Amino acid sequence: MPELPEVETIRRYLTPILKNLRIGNVIVRRPDAVGSPEPEKFCEELKGKEIRRLERQGKYLIIFLHPYGRLIVHLRLSGHLRVVKGKEIPDYEWVRFVFTNGTALSFIEPRVLGKVYFVAGSELPPVLKGLERLGLEPIDRRFNGKYLMAKLQGRQAKIKSLLMDQTICAGVGNIYSDEALFRAKIKPMRRADTLKPAEIYQLAKALKAVLKAGIRWMGTTMTDGRYLKPDGARGGFQNQLMVFGRKGLSCRRCGSLVKRVTMGNRSSYFCPRCQS
Repeated sequence: MPELPEVETIRRYLTPILKNLRIGNVIVRRPDAVGSPEPEKFCEELKGKEIRRLERQGKYLIIFLHPYGRLIVHLRLSGHLRVVKGKEIPDYEWVRFVFTNGTALSFIEPRVLGKVYFVAGSELPPVLKGLERLGLEPIDRRFNGKYLMAKLQGRQAKIKSLLMDQTICAGVGNIYSDEALFRAKIKPMRRADTLKPAEIYQLAKALKAVLKAGIRWMGTTMTDGRYLKPDGARGGFQNQLMVFGRKGLSCRRCGSLVKRVTMGNRSSYFCPRCQS
């Protein structure tokens, strides 16, 4: 969290605001929020650069600059970006990008897990090598049951864990894996090698559908405020969730109580009747 739908929502929101703006200044309030290079060089490299376009790979936001370089933002668990004007300094603002037209982009991260990076050329620093190993995103037209079956073949790990493996399903995290598994009627703790081909094909469809729905509703904002759009507003997909975060509440499909299990230090939610 944020996952693919949240980062895609941020990209779409920021594109018309930031495109063609020139960075006039960069203020680093917490040095360890800068992943690479060193904060002083990070600021020097970015000053004077112009925003050309914004792209997304998995959960990474990538801002292409002119005349060269990329600003890469990895929000991780609780990071978000906020467009601010004037002298407002949001809580937990660790990096501020000030544009020559007076607009500023604030990188906010209460837990200091998310990072910002500047990459000058095509070679990525070791800390970003995960970008080169990303699997297909479920919203990619090439992502289908055949692709997912090949990735899961012979794997004994729990299916929930494998869906969150970014080399298999780029952009999928805790929320959307639970929601996709519910739609596909599969328990998160099932071993991948127990799934039948028909179940895998159904799961591939469910992943694609739930991520597209998440984008359509502009992301999921949790009760603790994790993930807000760049204008500070909440997303809307939290109102559409079928199981995630609904422990003890009635399943929207069958009325059974939603259960929670812990897998790899993460909570997973499922319906014991609808999912097998």
